[in-house]
Amino acid sequence: MKKLFSALALAATAGQAQALTLEAGDWTLGVSGNVNSHAVFAECDDSGNQVDANALLCTGENASSVSNGYIPASIMWTVATQQQGYDISANIALEPGLTTNAAFNGQDDDQAIRAFLLATKEGIGTIKAGRDYGVFALDVILADMSLIGVGAHGLVKSPLNTSFGSVGYGYIFTDRISQISFSKPLGESAEATIGVFQPLDLISLGAGVSTTGDSGSSLPGIHGKLRFNSENGFVSASFLSQTVKAGSADYTGNAVDLTASYRFNDLGVVGSCFTADGVGTAGLFIDAADSNGEARRSKGCFGQLTYQAEATKYGISLGQTRLDKTAADPDTLMKSQTKATIGAYHNLTDNLLMVAEYSRFNAKNHLGDKLENSSVNLGLAFFF
Repeated sequence: MKKLFSALALAATAGQAQALTLEAGDWTLGVSGNVNSHAVFAECDDSGNQVDANALLCTGENASSVSNGYIPASIMWTVATQQQGYDISANIALEPGLTTNAAFNGQDDDQAIRAFLLATKEGIGTIKAGRDYGVFALDVILADMSLIGVGAHGLVKSPLNTSFGSVGYGYIFTDRISQISFSKPLGESAEATIGVFQPLDLISLGAGVSTTGDSGSSLPGIHGKLRFNSENGFVSASFLSQTVKAGSADYTGNAVDLTASYRFNDLGVVGSCFTADGVGTAGLFIDAADSNGEARRSKGCFGQLTYQAEATKYGISLGQTRLDKTAADPDTLMKSQTKATIGAYHNLTDNLLMVAEYSRFNAKNHLGDKLENSSVNLGLAFFF
């Protein structure tokens, strides 16, 4: 299980965990990926309460889906070579979702793509250029036990490309962004990353009271991370900053997080907290500013405890995100979102997993009204 999580982290960030490798002269072609599918059964909220900007909780009758989990099904191709002392690779990942409720493939592709190059020179560092997962909050995402499960569902009646894991319940999803980033080792146990990225637009997840539109930024966004590694874990701090000029919005959005992971023999502990101003709660720059363009402040924490018992990992996670209301926001705006998940992740083989989780999550507005959901999911995942 530990090897599988390490391989998954590499595949998600650098395309280095490969099932198939072909060599021709100085060139190497590698292929890696996964297929996963989960049956999700959700108990939806029937209270009639309104919580704007919640993380797509379901309302009305109970619902189910058969869909991707937190990670999409994917296949990545990596072409690598070494030239003049540089290790160079081009990495292209196709990450389609499984689900559509309409015939003829829903007349949509439900796909997300990553395409980036890596150039590494010993003693100098690594340059990444292209579209890949961002730097901010990536470490806590890769540490979330629901990465290979489901966690919180999103639009369970009409599933998205993936579920939410713990997105919006203690951390913000980093997203796939166009970037140029540079990473440099600092001694044997530390690494620093700094880079620029294409600014993101303001969009709404359903608040109905949010500024949306082109970011209007004349400069690229900036993100970075400092990470210290040990034999049994790591501590990292990351940040993101972007100027926003959309409609009446004119501000600089900033976010920082601190994440730590440590393993005591078979016991694993993860903790992470973030604070953000004008960046959002679930995704980057989603519901980040009110209808007058004033930035909303958010914060959250995520904690997790896991235990490895031979081929099975057991875990429990808890997370909460809070959103401050501006003077222009209605009291129905989401004030807090909380989620708890228990899960079991069993290796049927080295690469085939069976996953079972139970989650309870809720969103509360500034009036104290709640939307409450619970879900059970059972699925399989195969990594290669």
